[in-house]
Amino acid sequence: MEIEGKVAVVSGGASGIGRAAVLALVDRGARVVVADVDESGGRRTVDVAADKGGLAVFSRCDVTKTNDLAAAFTLAMAHFGRFDIAFNNAGIGGEDLFADDAGAWARIIDIDLTAVIDATRLAVREMKRSGNGGVIINTASLIGLGPMAAAPVYAAAKAGVVNFSRSLAYLSEESSIRVNTICPELVDTPMALGLGEEPLQELRKTGGILKPEDIAAGVLELIGDESLFGVVMKVTIEGGREIVLPS
Repeated sequence: MEIEGKVAVVSGGASGIGRAAVLALVDRGARVVVADVDESGGRRTVDVAADKGGLAVFSRCDVTKTNDLAAAFTLAMAHFGRFDIAFNNAGIGGEDLFADDAGAWARIIDIDLTAVIDATRLAVREMKRSGNGGVIINTASLIGLGPMAAAPVYAAAKAGVVNFSRSLAYLSEESSIRVNTICPELVDTPMALGLGEEPLQELRKTGGILKPEDIAAGVLELIGDESLFGVVMKVTIEGGREIVLPS
């Protein structure tokens, strides 16, 4: 897909990977709806995009609320007149105490898996209405490709995103809608702050952590390469970007 002139909705666009993706998209001539529950951060992303000469608008969006998600996609059509790309990127980490705190791990499932399914459902609906097809990219994690004893619920949620997205490969032939997944290794985002400032600084110095821009580059590749649907892109420090698990 040619990105210039297209319209994208990016969830989690207030910071980290989401903000990097917004800025990469506007650099390529896309117009973007920045969807995030963090209003100040989201509006800051819009301002930074404008400083770069890009066009973006903010939509306050709690991804666990269907109406908020639907409003973001509706805003794309109302403000820009079309909707072509959904980057369902919002997610959380945090405590993964599945045996001790049902509220904590249930929230991980709600945001990292259920909301991705709901956003994909709504994006597919809007893309089918337009009849122009589109691209949907769902953020999972390298952890979603294997077990992790320290974070079993997070691993389960991200594995769910991977297999949910792969299962929609048929949409490419049926409706010209390509659904792909991106699975990064550890990325230098606000989520990584849970490691502690000292370990994080060491990773930055040694190059042992990805930059959000590394993931944004993968997002652009998944959008632009029309041969990619139902695939997973791993992004790692050592291996760079690698397409795995083809449909």
